[in-house]
Amino acid sequence: MSIKAPDEITQLVKKSYPQDWIAYYKAQTQEKILFMELLNELCSQISKPKRKNRGRPPSDLGDMVFACCLKIYLDSSSRRSRSDIKMAEELGYLDHTPHFNTVLKYLRKPELKKFLTKLIQLSAKPLKEVEENFAMDASGFSTVSTFSWNKCKRSHFDRKKFKKAHVMCGVKTNIITHIEVSDGSVHDTKMFNNLLRNTTENFEVREVYADKGYSSEKNLSFASKQGVIPFIPFIRSVKSVSDEKMLIWRVMFKYFKDHKVEFMEHYHRRSNVETVFAMMKRKFGCFVRAKSSVGRENEVLCKALCHNICVLIQETFELGITVDFSNFESLDFMCKIRK
Repeated sequence: MSIKAPDEITQLVKKSYPQDWIAYYKAQTQEKILFMELLNELCSQISKPKRKNRGRPPSDLGDMVFACCLKIYLDSSSRRSRSDIKMAEELGYLDHTPHFNTVLKYLRKPELKKFLTKLIQLSAKPLKEVEENFAMDASGFSTVSTFSWNKCKRSHFDRKKFKKAHVMCGVKTNIITHIEVSDGSVHDTKMFNNLLRNTTENFEVREVYADKGYSSEKNLSFASKQGVIPFIPFIRSVKSVSDEKMLIWRVMFKYFKDHKVEFMEHYHRRSNVETVFAMMKRKFGCFVRAKSSVGRENEVLCKALCHNICVLIQETFELGITVDFSNFESLDFMCKIRK
């Protein structure tokens, strides 16, 4: 029996990701008060609606968004979160404490969806200089607390009981750059263009990572036109093509086939989007409480906005970034919302 020399023995060393525990402790112990400060800064970008008619004046939209997001952050019912909303009023973040039914009424407004999506994009902008590579995926949020997405996602009937969050995030900080909320039966690949397009409007995207569910010539071509390198694995049945119009498909397929180890080193960063969903569900709940479809979609968007604010708090201590939303565009055009 031959014995290999020590230099011939290959040792497999597991890659580790060290945690800055000092920054982590500071962020966690101060998170709640900093969360309200950053959320207040975001909501202060919304100007108060002008009163045109007589009668009871409408609730301040910025205050209502603050109350809705604080409710989702606490992961509790509107009644139980009212005491914390009252505390926010005493700290000067709200003009008055809205009734719990008023909070639920605003969560059911269809116009709030577009507004929350814009706020999520705005909350990601402070990390514009940090993120250049992004990952996307989708996960379901149950409309009934007894269902699990991992057990039901392959059943078309059970997927109707879910709202599906299609997310694109940065791989360094896990910040969500754009999100689309749909019914549970909507396929992932249909959201590729919207996620990538909206992210490139605010970030310099270099690479994008996605699983086989997004693998199509159309998606790869769109990424190529945006100047982005798509690292999307190919299924086993795929073969190389000679069509000149499918250049990006042929190039990425050859790279995937001939340099698979290097390809998978890039693709490994896609796992960060799974971390995003784990963070959202563990902290803000894996199900939504609203009964209406619109309310459920707005709840998922509020979870994403709360996640982004928590990420900003963490990176404030780890990277030393300064968060200032006053330098970005005004959100006055979004204030037209029905009573």
